[in-house]
Amino acid sequence: MPSGRRRARDESDDDETQPTQRRPRYDSDDEGANSEANGDAQTADDQLAKKLVRHAISCEYSRTPIRRDGIKEKVLGTQGRSFKRIFALTQKQLRLVWGMELRELPVREKMTLHEKRKGMADLLLLIDVANHPAMASNAQPKTGSGSYILVSVLPTAYRTAAIVAPSRAPGIEDEATYVAFYTLIVSTIWLSGGELSDQKLKRFLERLNSDRNVSTEKTEMVLKKMERQGYVVRRVDRPPVGQDGESVVTWHVGTRAKEEIGLDGVQGMVREVYGDMTPELEKKMKASLRVKDRPRADAEEEQGDATQIADQSVAVDDEE
Repeated sequence: MPSGRRRARDESDDDETQPTQRRPRYDSDDEGANSEANGDAQTADDQLAKKLVRHAISCEYSRTPIRRDGIKEKVLGTQGRSFKRIFALTQKQLRLVWGMELRELPVREKMTLHEKRKGMADLLLLIDVANHPAMASNAQPKTGSGSYILVSVLPTAYRTAAIVAPSRAPGIEDEATYVAFYTLIVSTIWLSGGELSDQKLKRFLERLNSDRNVSTEKTEMVLKKMERQGYVVRRVDRPPVGQDGESVVTWHVGTRAKEEIGLDGVQGMVREVYGDMTPELEKKMKASLRVKDRPRADAEEEQGDATQIADQSVAVDDEE
């Protein structure tokens, strides 16, 4: 009998200590919290990307360069270090939904002697850094302009007036006239070797009957607006101090025109003006622009990429 009581007491003790011997369980709350945090981060990135899209469209509406510093200040705020991630997400949304992309403007050409000397000093510094990595520091000169504009990535077949129509503000006719005018002026400068004297520009405007007014605006004001928006650059070379002489004014292609219009736009303008282009005219045009025929494979690849973007955009619309 005592042994039976002892056995029963031992069994009851084992039952009381059993809960402390159970295998530990992994808490699923941590996994849920992590997935929820990742979802919140992704949602925050999407919102920042949409905000950057709105900022880019508003800047492009007024033809204002989209500067990297402005993006960090007005869009990212305290999330400035996430620029590359948000920028890549924005590019994806712009290409698939809007048929556009942000493209960095080229660095403005060095024209004055002071600018050329500074550019040479920056180039020598970059060479030294490349040869001696230990010299790399935050003082390294920037290689890009840090400014962007919106450009279309639609295939050529979709870049028609019916699809890409002029802006309604300030007016469709005024906007179309302005686009045609600056495209013609930029094309003329480019065909003149990238530089056009002020006297030649005035003679050209007289032939167009645009030496005084362009639509309802003064020609002088339109040229200043083109210069401010980056379509043209007006360079004034003054004589050295102490020497007599007149200032020489020349006009050059601006950074915005190089990306928005480009050599393809100039060639398209020439073909529209001349109509049926003969092989001789094509040869003269390309010689003036100093361009060579692109390989057929490259042209087909570029067209294929643009068509793929258009197909992806249609797929996104169907999913929505």
